[in-house]
Amino acid sequence: MLEESSLLLKSLPFLVQGAWVTIQIALISIALGLCGGILIGIFNCRKMQQPFLSPILTGFVWIIRGTPLFVQVLIVYYALPEVLGFSLEPFTAGVVAMGINSTAYISEIVRGGIDAIPEGQWDAAYVVGLKPTKTFQGIILPQMFRITLPSLINELTALIKETSILMVIGVAELTKVSKDIVARELDPMTIYLAAAVLYLIMTSAISFLAQFIQKKEDL
Repeated sequence: MLEESSLLLKSLPFLVQGAWVTIQIALISIALGLCGGILIGIFNCRKMQQPFLSPILTGFVWIIRGTPLFVQVLIVYYALPEVLGFSLEPFTAGVVAMGINSTAYISEIVRGGIDAIPEGQWDAAYVVGLKPTKTFQGIILPQMFRITLPSLINELTALIKETSILMVIGVAELTKVSKDIVARELDPMTIYLAAAVLYLIMTSAISFLAQFIQKKEDL
């Protein structure tokens, strides 16, 4: 027992550093996903569909959602540099791959949230003379975010757990750090349990934050 405690204390700074890398990747990826996902979701909603653009966006979403994130990471890290002519750092490649993946999922969340808003909201905005951009900014998007907040939080939670895939390209996130410590110390139970606890802390903190935001909005 003393040996496990000593190993845990010695390894904890490295595990926390790995957890911090995990958080960074998840936050940057969700930010990229929100930027791309909101745009795609808007242009894929019923009110904004375009004859030529919408099929392209729908195809992108279909491909990304229909292929494993693991394969997407490998393509971005190993295949994309051949096209670009320069290599990507593992961290950068991981963020790009997860950002693209998140974009596809968030676009569907946003599209569904916008389509869930009653038609009367659009009609009322048109009657009072609001332009489409003002309608989106002042009426549609605030309601969409309120509707989709639980799903967006679930996406961020999933991203935190999915960062473990980036171990395959050498990103020093929590799972990679844990695996390296286990290879050196030969005590998988202690280290992997500690990693699991850190993942649980991160995902629980996000869930509690989401509940707090929802309660503030309901007041």
